[in-house]
Amino acid sequence: MDFAAPPNFQVHWSIVPIEEAGGLASPGCRLLAIWPAPVNRDACFAEAGFTLFGDNDEAWDRAAEEVLARVIAALSRFGAARLLSKPLREKPPWYLRAFRAGRELSLQQQASWPMQWDSLPPFHARFGNGGAALRTGNGHFLLWVNLPESEPAPSEFVGTVAESWNVVETRLRWNALLPDV
Repeated sequence: MDFAAPPNFQVHWSIVPIEEAGGLASPGCRLLAIWPAPVNRDACFAEAGFTLFGDNDEAWDRAAEEVLARVIAALSRFGAARLLSKPLREKPPWYLRAFRAGRELSLQQQASWPMQWDSLPPFHARFGNGGAALRTGNGHFLLWVNLPESEPAPSEFVGTVAESWNVVETRLRWNALLPDV
């Protein structure tokens, strides 16, 4: 980590019970929810039962993006990422559009932007052929991870992703936060 995260930065996670997972769970996988906290005041998180709110700053944003990068790296060990959602493209300025098409965003940007702007379509990528996947969206910095049941243990996966940050297992009422699938 080459920057200072806020001193109260934490990585929260939970296994989402299959009966609450809706269409998010892949066969043979456990669905994990992973999110950095404190989160900005949010009605959906409050309705789900989350209580650790705060005003986040640039340091929090950088740390949260680092969590996302680590999740993508950890999932990449299951195989190459295959984007299943519609790719987001960066649009060139209006005066260049006749000469240049917009470029497709990086995988990290594809995953991050729908968490920042709920007007964007959700992100969904699969890693390899064993069911490992990542979804994001709905304007919440919340990572929905399909982790194959065979390995690793969910707590081990999150510990690897969190590295030196505090890890907190937190159960919520997921129906308030589940994205549309």
